[in-house]
Amino acid sequence: MSYPPQPSMPNGQYGQPAPLPQHFGTAQAPLAPQAPPPYFQISPGPPPKQSRKALLAVLGTVFGLLGLSAGAVVYHISTRPGPTNLSTAGGTPWQKLADGMTAALSARDEEAFLKPFKGNEVREKQRKVFRNLVKIPWAAAHWETQFAAPLNGDMMVTFVHQVKGVDSKPVPEVYNWRVEPGGTAPVITAVSGSKDLMGKTSDTSYYPAPWDFYNDLAVENRGNLVVVADSGQAAEVKRDADVLAQAAKDDLAAWNKAAPPAPAGRESAPGFFVVLEKRRDVYNKLYAGEGRTNDSLEAGVNMPIPAYDSKDTKQLESGGSRIVMDTTQSRFASADWKEGVSEIGRHEMGHALVEPFGTEQVLVQGLQDTQMWVVEGFAEYMAYRGKSDLARADLKASLQGYRFDGTLPESLDFYSNQGQARAAHYALGASALQYMGQKYGEDKVFAFVAAHYADPKQYQRQITDATGLTLQQFQTDWAAYVRTAAGTP
Repeated sequence: MSYPPQPSMPNGQYGQPAPLPQHFGTAQAPLAPQAPPPYFQISPGPPPKQSRKALLAVLGTVFGLLGLSAGAVVYHISTRPGPTNLSTAGGTPWQKLADGMTAALSARDEEAFLKPFKGNEVREKQRKVFRNLVKIPWAAAHWETQFAAPLNGDMMVTFVHQVKGVDSKPVPEVYNWRVEPGGTAPVITAVSGSKDLMGKTSDTSYYPAPWDFYNDLAVENRGNLVVVADSGQAAEVKRDADVLAQAAKDDLAAWNKAAPPAPAGRESAPGFFVVLEKRRDVYNKLYAGEGRTNDSLEAGVNMPIPAYDSKDTKQLESGGSRIVMDTTQSRFASADWKEGVSEIGRHEMGHALVEPFGTEQVLVQGLQDTQMWVVEGFAEYMAYRGKSDLARADLKASLQGYRFDGTLPESLDFYSNQGQARAAHYALGASALQYMGQKYGEDKVFAFVAAHYADPKQYQRQITDATGLTLQQFQTDWAAYVRTAAGTP
């Protein structure tokens, strides 16, 4: 989800960015009527579907016979990487090549890693990729070819990886290798993200990752937090890492103290992976194929990635999340930047924390059963947790000039293109959970959020389980709380 714009503060403090996101200020100074940029979270695609090796052999034969007409089929399948190796038990020359790269990364052997690449340009690019990869703390990292043989010179390959202390399960990044048979072994002449039916980089390839895009990666590892950026922002990574590490500690400690037990295999996220980026075009490009449409109201975004080895083809199963933050926003640039970075950090990490509970596959944003006020309200709840004066100031500022009708925000227009409306929706969602926590206890808030992510169709029952009230009764009581807190009619 994204972080919204932030209401501006007096004395040049926080301004308000925009598309699903946030805002800051001091408890003593009320916020001005502007709203901060929102945060935003992207719903991952459906989990990868399993394929049988027997089917693989048949597919290989069929693709060989169909020639060009099969190309579209291969590209389509490649956008949903399978959880099993489709290359006949790793015995093909292509999988052996992939295994060699895996071994080279494990051994930190740069020349062995570069051996299969042909041509100065691709070799130098992959040299930089290798030098970036060795900076990341991996719990697992290997390459799997998705087919027994290339089609028309293209081979689909998945980089299956798990960041240590961050990902609960291995996740995929899907590449397209342009390959040639070579003399004694195949060679790779070009590397890109996997392609969709139109021949463009698929937005479900989760390409490019920072290690693909940046020539030199700056990395700060705090155990359950990894912060990265281009080396040109290395000083900012060092400056912000400790603040973000405290934000991670705050979110994890709060959740672990009061949250209900999680079902096996659906535990909350153990940690967080954050990318800091000052160039908006790059911000929109990371993990998003050809790139996301720019949302001027967005200050940060959390992007869940499905588990690679998911056995569930009906429900979403997240293996981890990637958070990208725009460091040109006021949260990073104001005199009170520590408060700003902490707030956006706690917000986006709040999204990532509970993402593994989510099961709904969203086809059309706004028409899903999952309530967006719960999703963004929880992230804002975590951002302002323990800061009731700031939360109240944010609510009051965000509702100035907004027509509050006493109802919880609807999902369909939650991410309004109007900054004022979006900021109000974020603040109202947060206030609903703040009210629930004050009256019924934080354990009720966490149990409600976890249950809603897991089974959003039971929304009204979940409200009753948390409060003992019907949805209508809860909404009426909460609306009275908002009017008192914000001084709104």
